Amino acid sequence: MSTPITGIGAAFEFATVLSPTTFTTLAGVDTITPSGDKVVTEKTTTMATVDGVDTFISSTQDPGAFDVKGFFLPGDTTQVALEAIRLSGAAVPMKATYGSSNSISFTGIIESLTPTFPLEKPARLDIKIKVSGPKVYV
Repeated sequence: MSTPITGIGAAFEFATVLSPTTFTTLAGVDTITPSGDKVVTEKTTTMATVDGVDTFISSTQDPGAFDVKGFFLPGDTTQVALEAIRLSGAAVPMKATYGSSNSISFTGIIESLTPTFPLEKPARLDIKIKVSGPKVYV
């Protein structure tokens, strides 16, 4: 029987140097949420369809996205570096680690990096990442 994985020791990393790849751990992260993969479907129904029911074929596979949330730490060098990558629009290698030795590696594009400032609570950072290409589970 396997042991359930807990979030203790989880981290989110991104490449700040591409050759050789050097990963930087993003400070302040407390939640990493991957979305599931999905197969894109294309509608093939024509007006000549006898029964009037839509038909589809499978197309490409959408590898999904990641939502990364944590504390906004003004001036933190790792958060500043991630914002620079977002501004560049570059797809870079990324990795989410969880448990003691498990990880998901992928190439990602940062769609948004949004700080929020709730009253009487710590400032938060919400990051949305689109996966580009396959995910590798270890």
